[in-house]
Amino acid sequence: MQNDATGSEHQFAAARDLDWPNCYNVRDLGGLPTLNKQTTQWRAVVRGDILNRLTPAGEQALREYGIRTVIDLRGADEVADEPSLAAMNRRADISYVNLPLEGYDPQVSALISQAASRPEVYCLVLDHYRARVAAVVQTIADAEPGGVLIHCHAGKDRTGMIAALLLRLVDVPAEVIAADYAHSQARLWPLYEQLVRAAGDEDQVGWWLKPIATPEMMHTMLAYLDAQHGGVEEYLITSGVKATTLMRLRRRLSPT
Repeated sequence: MQNDATGSEHQFAAARDLDWPNCYNVRDLGGLPTLNKQTTQWRAVVRGDILNRLTPAGEQALREYGIRTVIDLRGADEVADEPSLAAMNRRADISYVNLPLEGYDPQVSALISQAASRPEVYCLVLDHYRARVAAVVQTIADAEPGGVLIHCHAGKDRTGMIAALLLRLVDVPAEVIAADYAHSQARLWPLYEQLVRAAGDEDQVGWWLKPIATPEMMHTMLAYLDAQHGGVEEYLITSGVKATTLMRLRRRLSPT
């Protein structure tokens, strides 16, 4: 189990938030401290929410930021209902890949539906959809030069899980990963409040705006990963990711 640095000094910079008009939860995974006193590479991997709301200015911002690969973690039904902007406007300079993080196993779906907490859902996904997690990690490692954007719908759960695995792989402390995960709470709050109030059900505003991403949720997942799977590297290797792939992934995420 990896030892983590402690202290409130491990806070992510607000500068990691990206202003892509009509996307609410986009940020760079660069600039985060690691246990070996380095920081993660800027513009290597970006995490975000659904792209189909992007304005033309937002799409231009995405391109100007250097994104060359978009990995959509949503299921086929979600993509059909709300196609990713990258899928609708495919161009030679951006590669779009749909890799649903969750499958359609009815037994697993039943377990997830009965889960008592969000961290329990994350742990079920880690246990039962290992090949899918491995495919996402492999695709990031194999991506062409340029930025990689990973996204789902809100950019919080599925995207948060993958982001956590990537950051843990390059020895970002658990509390920093948890803080990055919890930042989705602040980023999504205005959108959720807007949607609830637009629905006209003021009585439900407080319920909908309850905590959706807390540091404790991510700490629970990371502790489970260490206790049950021997840490992120062991988990990925036993899920089918080769050691050479992990080396390439570390190079992508580490400062040059």
